[in-house]
Amino acid sequence: MGCCSSKAKPKKEPPKEPEPEKLKSPPSEKEPGGSPRPSGLFELEDTTPPPATPSVDFRIGLGASFPNFECRTTHGTFMFHDFLEKQHPQGWTMLFSHPKDFTPVCTTEIGTCQSMLRDFKRRDVQLIGLSCDSVDQHKAWTKDVLHVQDHPSQEDLDFPLIADETREIAQMLGMLDPLEICEIDKISMPARALFLIGPEKRNYLTILYPATTGRNFHEVLRAIDSLHLTNALEVGTPADWHPNGKVMPAVNVGDKFGAPEEQMVQSGRRYMRYVPQPVVHTPQRLRPYEDVRPSERDFKIKLGAKFPDFDWSATKQGINRFHQLLERLKGDLTLMICWPRNFDPIATSELLKCLKHLPELRQRRVSLIGMTCDPVENLQQWVKDAIELTGSSDEETGFTIIADRNQHIAVELGFLPEANRDADKHLSLARGLFVIGKDKTLRLSMQYPMTTGMNFLEVLRVLDSLILTKEHHVATPANWQQNERLILDPKVSRTDANKFTNLHTQAVPSKKEYLRWVDCPRLPWFKEEVPTFTAPEALLDGQEWEPLPPVSKAQNEIRGRDPPEDKSVWCMMCSCGN
Repeated sequence: MGCCSSKAKPKKEPPKEPEPEKLKSPPSEKEPGGSPRPSGLFELEDTTPPPATPSVDFRIGLGASFPNFECRTTHGTFMFHDFLEKQHPQGWTMLFSHPKDFTPVCTTEIGTCQSMLRDFKRRDVQLIGLSCDSVDQHKAWTKDVLHVQDHPSQEDLDFPLIADETREIAQMLGMLDPLEICEIDKISMPARALFLIGPEKRNYLTILYPATTGRNFHEVLRAIDSLHLTNALEVGTPADWHPNGKVMPAVNVGDKFGAPEEQMVQSGRRYMRYVPQPVVHTPQRLRPYEDVRPSERDFKIKLGAKFPDFDWSATKQGINRFHQLLERLKGDLTLMICWPRNFDPIATSELLKCLKHLPELRQRRVSLIGMTCDPVENLQQWVKDAIELTGSSDEETGFTIIADRNQHIAVELGFLPEANRDADKHLSLARGLFVIGKDKTLRLSMQYPMTTGMNFLEVLRVLDSLILTKEHHVATPANWQQNERLILDPKVSRTDANKFTNLHTQAVPSKKEYLRWVDCPRLPWFKEEVPTFTAPEALLDGQEWEPLPPVSKAQNEIRGRDPPEDKSVWCMMCSCGN
């Protein structure tokens, strides 16, 4: 909904369920009917090997090599790999898809990217968009976009838009949104998929949002800044990091970046260390990346995909199933965060944010589940470390964390091809986030690099967008934040539109009335401050973003260096306690 006037009729909503219980596993006991209940936060890992399943085509997992395909665009026709190779050896490409032309959220996103193009170029990132209309339609739509951005004299965007009328490319890349159906051809339209592609044509970052949720391109820039920094130096950026914030040195680099600020933990492991952000030259040559082939599992990370019902723990009574856990938690949405292993400084910083924001998630009726690719014994000690860092006296987090020692869940979710599975080397790229609906289908996903911590304010932002767009006939524009103005669904009639507060229809050259702005409905957890109404033109302006600071003479000694041949130098994880 929201992005086009052509959504399939939703199923009737089930009756409202009671408030969710505390998101914490109760003592082991039998559910009515004889099925076992999860017996607590820590369970024995499941040693049952995953069943054999047929191979599938391209996946959007991190490290996946992008296929080559023909692109018919507003800047001519070319092969996708040729476009990628236009960049210099250290350059990046951002590919992002849109459901349809002349739709409101898409217009705000394309316009925002045009206005922020300088910020992307400064980071050596070229842009290419995709939508499921013709080249001629793209060019006509461009006039609306440029008019909204107050550039009416400009003829074309400064980056190409791919015409994917048959949805062939969107289908191949897993971009389609089953909730967005075109009324004309009854085919699903592309979701808001975004890929950051490295110079070797591999995927380094993925976000997959539904059509009603506009992307936050400031968050994309934050992740790009992290990649520039972590590719240059043996550091990682913790959860909620922003440029010029403290970073976390790899556990095996000693005091290379000066004496670190260290947080002592119960386990005695010295992995929670912080140093001021070193300054690097950009661009930097990419550090080595493991070869990742498509997974052999059925599940593909795409909106509407039914989440696998894997075995998540072994108890004395038997093996629990993941869908059973989702049903017991009773959240309107379930947030699942996957970590590569325990005692990883970046994963620990994210676990700390989970503990901090757990009350806010409960307020939104969102359940929380964690998963880590390490054994239960390590998990217990790791969680104790995290809880100690919060200053809490509790012994448990209050939400379930799954131990995936044999990595069969990571394989099932497509994070790790089975051919690369190795419990000792821990090659899993399992740093990911899923939002799962009540119907157990995927609603939204993010996959970040191993050294880039997630931004939990962005997580709360997209959850608010999902809640608003479900309860009201609205969509959130690009870079939307809490309490800011929303876009009205084009399906809402003029009569019904007048029921919304402060309705404003924005004029565009096409004369189409699809940019209708309204005030944001109040949600109980929203802050009291409500921004003063401003014209939508101002809402679409690109906000200035702080660039990576220039290198001074005094900082030359800590500039980025070429990555060493020994890949272990880049490891952000440690289980040895050194």
